[in-house]
Parts: sequence; C-alpha cells; structure tokens
Amino acid sequence: MGLDELLALAEDAAKKANDAIMQNYDKFDIFVKADRSPLTNADLAANDVIMSTLEPSGIAICSEECVLDSKRRMSEERFWLIDPLDGTKEFIARNGEFCVCIALIERGRPILAVISIPISGDIYSSNGGGVYKNGVLLARPTSAPQIFMQGHYSRSAKYVQFAQKFGMQLMCKGSAIKFCILAEGGASAYARFSDCSLWDIAAGDFLLHQSGGVVVDLKTMEAPLYNGKSLINNHYLAVGANAMKNLSEMLEFAKNF
Repeated sequence: MGLDELLALAEDAAKKANDAIMQNYDKFDIFVKADRSPLTNADLAANDVIMSTLEPSGIAICSEECVLDSKRRMSEERFWLIDPLDGTKEFIARNGEFCVCIALIERGRPILAVISIPISGDIYSSNGGGVYKNGVLLARPTSAPQIFMQGHYSRSAKYVQFAQKFGMQLMCKGSAIKFCILAEGGASAYARFSDCSLWDIAAGDFLLHQSGGVVVDLKTMEAPLYNGKSLINNHYLAVGANAMKNLSEMLEFAKNF
C-alpha cells in the first residue's frame, strides 16, 4: 500500500474507533491496569476495531493495549503506533477532551498520522504536505493567542514558570488534542515535564511538524524517536508555527528543568 492508501486506512480506523468510544460513553466499566492507570470498555472497544481495520496493511501494530515488544519495535522498518483512547481520565470525567491517536512509524519517526476527536467527530490527518481537518487543508498559523498549554493533572510549578517567562496565559487541556490546537494556531506552545508514553505524542508530533511547528526532546534536543527500547518519552517541548521565532530561547529555558 502507498501512503495515500495507508492514510485512508488509518482515517477509517479512527472513525470506527470514534463510534466504538461513543457507544460506551453513557455506560462503561472502569478497570485498573498494572501501572495503576484506568482502563474502560471504550479503550478496549476502540483498540479492537483499530487493530482489525489496520491488520490488512500487513504492518506490525504497537498499541497501548497490545504492546509490541522492544525487539520488534527496534527491528521493524515500519510499525503502527496507536493510543486507542488518549485521555481515559478525561473520558471518565466526561469533559470531551479525549481522542484517538494513530501514527505510522518508519525508522523511528512518524510519516503519517491521524488524531480524531470522538465528541466532535473531527479528524486531523496528514501523510505529508500539510494537515487536513475533515478533509480540508489547514492554513499554516501565522498568529495565535499567547497561550501555553499543560495537562489537567500536571502539578509542577515549572509550567507556571515557563508561562510567566514568555508572557503566556496558562491553559489546561486534556490529551493529544493539544497538538491539534497548536496545529490550528489556537495556542503557541505546550510542554511535558513529566513522563508519558510513546503512543501519547507520536501522531501529534507529526501533525504539528506538518503545520510548521516542532516537537523537541529536551534530553537529546532533537526530534523524538519512537523505536527505542523504552516505551517512555523524554520530556519535550512542542511549539506552534507562530512561535517558532522564540524556539531557541524557549528550549534554552526549558532544558534547565
């Protein structure tokens, strides 16, 4: 399959996952995984439909609910990297800030990505050449509100310090939806100064890059890689296209955290 066919397959998987999630929105059971994070029927239903939809591609799949072992991730030239329901806590809280993340990784970097938002039905996608929202190409942001985003459960004072340093308003937002907001020009930057998993950011990384922004690993000061031994990302900074002029200064400040 070519990249256009693979993107169409990923978009179809995301749409089906949206439906599966919303079918479980009004009534679901909550389980606790070994890492003490929550899991619901919606996570499992979305995972099942994504796995079955992507299977015909013949490409290995690494999902939060069905992890590909490190040897396979490090040796496969290509593999799908999926979070079937990013923001399970947001789903449980019914605040609408959860999404489906699908990325295709090639030699460590994403080459295709889809993020879908079940509540609205919006689908952000790209296989290069810009970002599409519901099939319409988004313009690259040239301006945006001076907003710095963090997750709802981030308690570190570092986020406040960063926002104050660069004269930004701090906004809490759940899940990888933050990357979609950056890609559309709805905010200027987002950072993660705590651990998260590879599947949490791979799709958002690619969409942001295709919109003219960037994600930088604060340990390597390079673009994140997704085919390493660990499933955990290093801390990172995500900057939208409109704020790229301040990237060097932001990185210099953030890396000291």
